[in-house]
Amino acid sequence: MLLQIAEIIGIVAFTLSGFYIAIKHRLDMLGVFVISFITALGGGIIRDLIADRVPVTLTQTMPSFIVFITVVILIFIKFGKDSEPESKQIFIIVDAVGMVSFAISGAYAGLEKEFNLAGVTLLAFITAVGGGMIRDILLNEVPYILKGGFYGIIALGIGILMYLLQLIDNLNGFSVTSIFILSILLRVHAYKKGWSLPIIG
Repeated sequence: MLLQIAEIIGIVAFTLSGFYIAIKHRLDMLGVFVISFITALGGGIIRDLIADRVPVTLTQTMPSFIVFITVVILIFIKFGKDSEPESKQIFIIVDAVGMVSFAISGAYAGLEKEFNLAGVTLLAFITAVGGGMIRDILLNEVPYILKGGFYGIIALGIGILMYLLQLIDNLNGFSVTSIFILSILLRVHAYKKGWSLPIIG
């Protein structure tokens, strides 16, 4: 139940992120909906395809409905016209909740398919950041994940931790909740401190 709530928050957060970037690129109405949809649900679609199952987005109405309603509300309130939401603490927290919940759901999908460490970690990573990568590529930009500090590292770490916990038969509600909370705190702390990986060259 906690993961489902977090995923809903994550969909809203990533829809907001995609909408904001689409507005800044002065896309038309269709472009705004496409970018918002891809940002929010693209990672989950890739995850399901890799895991050899029909994407949840194509079988359940709720994810797409959440994106649609969120975009309509954002258009109505003229969100992003004169604001910088990514600089606000609440935006960072909500975005972190989305990223972490998606990474956990991706890791779960890999574990259910009995993937190895690389497979589970890949699904955690791609579920959390895949939508943003597709968005940036469509907008002809270097994906944020490749230059955005600890964002991707946290997603990878979640996949590794969950695989190891499963290996020692200690993957349960308490351990996953602990990963969830600690990962969010780490993401927010890394943002505040401006942590990033070293740039080569």
